[in-house]
Amino acid sequence: MKRSNTRDISSFFTKKPTTENASQVQTSEENPIPEINITRAPQPSAQGSSPSVTIPPPVVDIVNLSHDPGKRKKLIDFHPNERDLVRRMYIQRGPCQPVDHVFPKTLFGTKERRFNVKWFDSSWRPWLEYSVFKDAAFCFICYLFKAENTAGGDAFVSEGFKAWNRIETIRDHVGKHTSSHNNAVIAMELFTKQKGSIVTALSKQTDEIMSAYRKRLEASITAIRWLLLQGLPFRGHDESENSMNRGNFISLLALLSEHDPEYSKIVLKMAPGNCQLTSPIVQNDIINACAKETTKAILEELNGGFFAILADESADISDKEQMALCLRYPLSSHCSWSTR
Repeated sequence: MKRSNTRDISSFFTKKPTTENASQVQTSEENPIPEINITRAPQPSAQGSSPSVTIPPPVVDIVNLSHDPGKRKKLIDFHPNERDLVRRMYIQRGPCQPVDHVFPKTLFGTKERRFNVKWFDSSWRPWLEYSVFKDAAFCFICYLFKAENTAGGDAFVSEGFKAWNRIETIRDHVGKHTSSHNNAVIAMELFTKQKGSIVTALSKQTDEIMSAYRKRLEASITAIRWLLLQGLPFRGHDESENSMNRGNFISLLALLSEHDPEYSKIVLKMAPGNCQLTSPIVQNDIINACAKETTKAILEELNGGFFAILADESADISDKEQMALCLRYPLSSHCSWSTR
């Protein structure tokens, strides 16, 4: 016995409205809210009832970035899409080294100490900087490129170093070869030399490989089209490099490379061993593509008109039947016929 009301399978996966919000659902169906095209990423609200959108962070004001390390905003507080821009701006400015500033003295025990301006002329010059606002020393490189949650050197990044009586601490900040400071130095060198990086070199090499591949494919297609037009065989009995006659296809490619400087740089011997585009598989793929294009051109010429098909077959030397098809159709409204 059939049921009186059939239900679609999707109805079993539809959430039923509760009694509390049933009236709200009915109201929303009667008065649908128009859709608003918002390209910003939605985030769940605190109540979870209505979706909210997050406004993208404002573009960083590069001109007004503070040069004083004591007034700088932490790099992690910038939006991830803006951090590289901030790094480039600070690298262009260089570390904050106010050589003409009168450095205040601080009492340590019974002696007064202060920042020594000669430190700027030492081996610390590339990274050491001084904050007039905080009267503290900072590390320029660690601020820009020190990895997050990495131990060591935090005093030279966050609050600054003020213990002028402990000069060995500044010296020890550089540390050993694998220290966080030296890792930041390596990261900065890679950042400033992006044009010579491995990624850029591989990208450039990939473009050159693709250009050579297209040119090599063009040479193979040109040779195959000419052989198909003349109805000549492609392959030779011996297509090795030492052969006296490598077949029509390879010989034609060699002829093209001799008379075209662009082909001579990428065809046959100058091509990679696994990408010469001369294998029988590649030849058959190009031949099939040419056959499809030829069929498409014939259908366009036929344009729904009258045509005739002639078929004939004969046996070859191995007693295998070979069939030949001939298609005849008028080229235009007059009585001239084309045979394919």
